[in-house]
Amino acid sequence: MSKDQDKKINYKGKKRGMKPRSKRNRKRPRGGIGIMGEMDGNNSSEPTKLQIDILPLCFPGDQLQTKKRVRIVRPYPFTFATFAKARWLGRSLLDVYADEFGAYPRVYYRTAIEEGRILVNGKKVDCEYKIKGNDELAHIVHRHEPVVSISQVREGQKIDSKPFISVVYEDDNIIAVDKPSAIPIHPCGSYNFNSLFHVLEDQDEALKDSLYNVHRLDRLTSGLTVIAKNTETAKVLGKSIMDREHCQKVYLARVKGKFPMNVTKNDTLERVVENTVPVYGEWQCPDDANKNETPATCYYISSSDGEVERNMSLSDVFENKVDISALMQDGTIENSTWINLSVPCEIVDPKNGICEAGKGKPAQTSFAVVRYDEETDSTVVLAKPMTGRTHQIRLHLQYLNHPICNDPNYGGDMNFADRDSIDLCNRAKEKMKHMDNETNNTERPENSTVSDTPATEDELAKAGIGCHSRGEDEPLLDFIQRTCVWCSRNRGGDRNLLEFLIRSQGIWLHAYQYTLQGPDGLVSYKTSVPDWA
Repeated sequence: MSKDQDKKINYKGKKRGMKPRSKRNRKRPRGGIGIMGEMDGNNSSEPTKLQIDILPLCFPGDQLQTKKRVRIVRPYPFTFATFAKARWLGRSLLDVYADEFGAYPRVYYRTAIEEGRILVNGKKVDCEYKIKGNDELAHIVHRHEPVVSISQVREGQKIDSKPFISVVYEDDNIIAVDKPSAIPIHPCGSYNFNSLFHVLEDQDEALKDSLYNVHRLDRLTSGLTVIAKNTETAKVLGKSIMDREHCQKVYLARVKGKFPMNVTKNDTLERVVENTVPVYGEWQCPDDANKNETPATCYYISSSDGEVERNMSLSDVFENKVDISALMQDGTIENSTWINLSVPCEIVDPKNGICEAGKGKPAQTSFAVVRYDEETDSTVVLAKPMTGRTHQIRLHLQYLNHPICNDPNYGGDMNFADRDSIDLCNRAKEKMKHMDNETNNTERPENSTVSDTPATEDELAKAGIGCHSRGEDEPLLDFIQRTCVWCSRNRGGDRNLLEFLIRSQGIWLHAYQYTLQGPDGLVSYKTSVPDWA
């Protein structure tokens, strides 16, 4: 063995190298609300107090009586902190921020470094500083969060009254809630304090720092969300969900058309009439090496006991409507008829969360009809996913040519048959167009928001960034607020509420019932039926 090889092997005979992320023992970045680190030799400023408003869901200034309400987190100083990534090592601080982060042009990052908005290990450095391993990079910004929905206000209560989130069940180990649509479960992307976990902590201080995620629910999807209160319960519930035999999930969806009559429009979809059917979206054919454990693309019709119904048609599925009040814990309904779809799904654009059906990992969903509305030509269906692929139910309904009515990403219309929402959306667009003209920001893409549209050099110049406009004794926080591009775009108004009105406020997909193995045995939780169903 050569000396070079010997250097790469430790005394146990294992190759040296960076430990897996889960095994690394290092502190988390010190980012968070407020200004962190040393500012020109001074310590961090006093803790920042959040301003949170609960408002009715209506056009700003309208005196409209409505039970729908939203939660607005007003802008606040925030430090985004991260450790240096391997691909950044040896590169200049300015190059890394200009190339890796697209919210601002290069001139902003140069000024931010020079004025102390961007720090390394809590200290100011120059733009050409070469990043080293274990460096902690911090960027201090004026953070703007999107608006989110919360539970409707109860009869006779004030608009800002608790509960903000309806609790379905709670004990010492578990809390199950009815999540409103358009709010993420935990902080992600532009959402931080406007996340389900933070809203629950504001609602009940006893829940602070004691909520553990158990399963996934898309931001635009509403319904049952089961949350553990300790790590032990989270492990038990998580294992139950991974073990498909001990977890039954039932959703409600409202789809376009007379379900499932549009299935015949898909020429690639084959019906199975044999007793050999896919299991969790995979063929189980030991005698056929080409078919064994491969993703299936087909559908079959079955009865409530799971038996394949050869003589039943799509019309039979439509006519044999189910009563959801008769839904049992195992997700079955007596004398019901189901159409079962097996079509693989995959994520094609991770950054934007876009998925496609037709290839990828095996996926299977069963559907039954609840009711049909002739006026809007839409059908409410029960959906039982047998697998848990990202956007699976949405993709499968689109594949059946019955997309969720108001799911704009997968074949629906954002404000389907909702004249009030269409009117609010149009008014909000006109108001935002007027605000853009006032600030000469006419490059904003349609339906984009203040925070997801990169700042321009022209905007930075008008805000005084790039010409060292910070006063000699001006506190950094005051300077950040004064020169905030996003605040300039808001023009002092509730622009983030206007943006909420022009974007999807949620889709008609609702997690209705979960049955799973809890710490003390089998448990089942169910929400109320949403208004649209």
